Amino acid sequence: MDSTPLLIGSGSLPGPTVLQDHPVFLRASHSPWFCIPQNVLVFFRGLILAYLVATGCLILNYELTEDTTLSNYRLFFDFAIISFVLVLLYYIITFCWTFTHLYYPDVEEVDGRLEWIIISMMSLPRNLASLRKQFYFSLFYTTTVVFAFMNTVIYWFITRPHDIETAPVSDIFGQGWFKSFCILNLYGITAIIMIIEILFLNSIKRPFSIYAHIFSLLVLAGLFLAWAAIGRAATGVYSFFWLDPQEVGSQEAVAAYCIGFVLLAPICFIFMQGFVGIRESLTRPRVILQAAPLEA
Repeated sequence: MDSTPLLIGSGSLPGPTVLQDHPVFLRASHSPWFCIPQNVLVFFRGLILAYLVATGCLILNYELTEDTTLSNYRLFFDFAIISFVLVLLYYIITFCWTFTHLYYPDVEEVDGRLEWIIISMMSLPRNLASLRKQFYFSLFYTTTVVFAFMNTVIYWFITRPHDIETAPVSDIFGQGWFKSFCILNLYGITAIIMIIEILFLNSIKRPFSIYAHIFSLLVLAGLFLAWAAIGRAATGVYSFFWLDPQEVGSQEAVAAYCIGFVLLAPICFIFMQGFVGIRESLTRPRVILQAAPLEA
């Protein structure tokens, strides 16, 4: 099996089929680091996916049993849960792509109709050159990272100080291992996982359509606030304390918090691009893109 990484050392001359770039789907399925070839990348993605699935089950149990007086349907409107699900979905997709791209590069050679259907569903999109599909996946990836960052920032700098005004951050470890484990994973580990993803597990470049991504993030953040309003009407539970006028003092304060929430999205996007820049600065001097290792 070919386990050649996406990025080839600059010490070797490029062949006749040299590309300046690759579709975002392929970049999500290849690490730029020589120490992380395809088979190792598959292992890491599978390990993280298994961790997220196991952790997700524990978090779900925690959320359903922590306060039985609240409607369970509130979880559909919980920003932290939505953020976690996006990370989980991203790893399901990229694990499937990385796995099939390495072990089943040609779907048509798969024997058995059922196996062919499964491998086809797990494989990379057929039309890799579609700019529309590339933009949609790039936006999905960006939204996943940005929401994970926003979730962490909001909890540790706004929600937790409000809920526990006098307790230090270290007090979280005095609440029992299960609750501490769920809180740390829901509001911290997912952001760390996405930082590792940016730095080591993919080679996705900064998007060409930066303004389109920023505008889309603003819209998606605004849509979540609308979704949270629906959740309040349906379940009687606010997604954030600052959406409750009685908690913050007035409707004007709620509006200010909402504006801050929406503006936090592009700020986290810039933060994300900083990590992309770090990775590119560390790998660019030693790499050259070639098409041959990527042809499925």
